[in-house]
Amino acid sequence: MWKIFALAALLVIWKFFGKRLLAMFLLSGAGRETLKDIGKKAVDAQPDRITLSRIVSPAWKDASVGQMISSLRTAGFKDAGVYSVDKMPGVVVAILAKPEDCVAAHVYEHAKAGVWIELVTRYQDGTSTTLTTLPSTGQNQPAWLTTTCAAKAPAGELVRQFLRDRRPGAMKLVSVEQAPRDFEETYVKYMSWRKATPMTADEVSPTVRNWVQKPDKRQTIRMAKP
Repeated sequence: MWKIFALAALLVIWKFFGKRLLAMFLLSGAGRETLKDIGKKAVDAQPDRITLSRIVSPAWKDASVGQMISSLRTAGFKDAGVYSVDKMPGVVVAILAKPEDCVAAHVYEHAKAGVWIELVTRYQDGTSTTLTTLPSTGQNQPAWLTTTCAAKAPAGELVRQFLRDRRPGAMKLVSVEQAPRDFEETYVKYMSWRKATPMTADEVSPTVRNWVQKPDKRQTIRMAKP
């Protein structure tokens, strides 16, 4: 899962020094400690755990979400529900499962980040393999997680790509009933690793570069997690 959040301290500094000058400082050798501090603040602001709340009648803003869900159903996925995330306003996720292939699908809609799809297989040794259409932010990931960033394509094509390319191994069973709980538990596992693993300046700097290239207005900085 991906989280978008604002860093108030960064915006205050920008107000006084200007966006481009601030970015030049942050990306310089002198600014590396500041980048690390920004990363720490960003991670510390994230909740340790999340709770999904089922949405009985979701109202998708982007028609492509319904198309993705329909394509996944055609590919054999079963609905596990549509949910909001208690500590992440604006995030709505449809969860589906294909038990015979040990694959869960997550289709996200977010007001700022847009729409993207994620496919995941979890293994009995505790590792996971994921395919996502959300571009990478250049952040490190734990040893137990392998993520492939794919170009946007029809959902059925992404499923075929994922099943073809995922690594073999003893896979955990997935079910419609368990898929939402797996989602919550994986978030807890990831955040436990992320909060114990300080972000480096190199992980934060791509976000700053992206930020400075955007139109001159108040920006939010986006950090990633599965």
